[in-house]
Amino acid sequence: MYMVAATIEIQENRSLATLTTFAVGGPARYFAEVSSEEDALSALHFAQERGLAILVLGSGSNVLVSDEGFSGLVILNRIKGVSFKEQSGSVLVTAGGGEDWQDFVDLCVARGWQGVECLAGIPGTVGASPIQNVGAYGQEVSQVIARVRCLETASGKVVTFENNECAFRYRESIFNTTEAGNYMVLSVTFTLIPGGAPLITYRELAERFSAIAFPTLAEVRDTVIAIRAGKGVLIRTGYESFKSAGSFFKNPIVTGTQFQAIEDLVAGEGGAPTWAWPLPNGNVKVSAAYLIQRAGFQRGYRRGTAGISPYHTLILINLDGDSGREIVDFAVEVQQQVLALFGALLQPEARLIGFRSSPFIEK
Repeated sequence: MYMVAATIEIQENRSLATLTTFAVGGPARYFAEVSSEEDALSALHFAQERGLAILVLGSGSNVLVSDEGFSGLVILNRIKGVSFKEQSGSVLVTAGGGEDWQDFVDLCVARGWQGVECLAGIPGTVGASPIQNVGAYGQEVSQVIARVRCLETASGKVVTFENNECAFRYRESIFNTTEAGNYMVLSVTFTLIPGGAPLITYRELAERFSAIAFPTLAEVRDTVIAIRAGKGVLIRTGYESFKSAGSFFKNPIVTGTQFQAIEDLVAGEGGAPTWAWPLPNGNVKVSAAYLIQRAGFQRGYRRGTAGISPYHTLILINLDGDSGREIVDFAVEVQQQVLALFGALLQPEARLIGFRSSPFIEK
């Protein structure tokens, strides 16, 4: 153990399995928990002196760690604090990167600030939200993020990115594409609407509220949580859940021609497909869960200690195993089978940590 500042210690060979929701993976060569920007800078300096790679973790709910672990420094972001500034017609809410995401959603709903109510129940931290542009049930954080304040890991400088500089796309931003691993999120500022009506555009939500003219933010938040609980992806005390990273794959976006080919393959179901969403540019977003199920991987499917959730086919789970490799091998099998049958390439939403190279077919 190393003490590099009065408030921070560096641990050696810290298990990462206990810090991720998949509950697998080897150790971090070095590990530090930080609760302030000063702590983060001290940890960064420790890594720079030793030429170590850096991995920032929040709740570990969207990662799959290799059995070998991570050979650099893992920084656990626990920077907290929420402040707000009211302005004409909106409120700017700034939250520390280590704030629990559900606690943040609950605070916004309690205050009557519209903009994140449909994102309830997503495991993780505020700092993780812009990285993959988290979204669910008709909302994405890119719709309400004003700016992201970061620590550049190479220089130790604080850099602020305005919304239009983050290059937000479906489950993407610069933080997991062109600048992946180069920044630690210190805080995120959101633009929310005081007294705003909840956003209900997602089909399943709209059906739930078809008989309610003016649902409240709390009612929408609670309904989203109930839906997620029914899918076994709500990681909260009192709810059944599984060792997983939630949705393992992104919903693929295909061309109109590709979608027609998929429809032809599943012809005979009748009616408009409930597993596809047309996009303004003519492409179509297709349910990965539907394709996985049609490829033969039913709910509850098991392969060794890896399998499919009994509640939702998009959720790959660890069945009390201790190997990240088994989960990856199973996920690759799912990807290959869907591609062979439908020509749709599933891309992992979960982030692989410590693997020498990605075993997945890439774009």
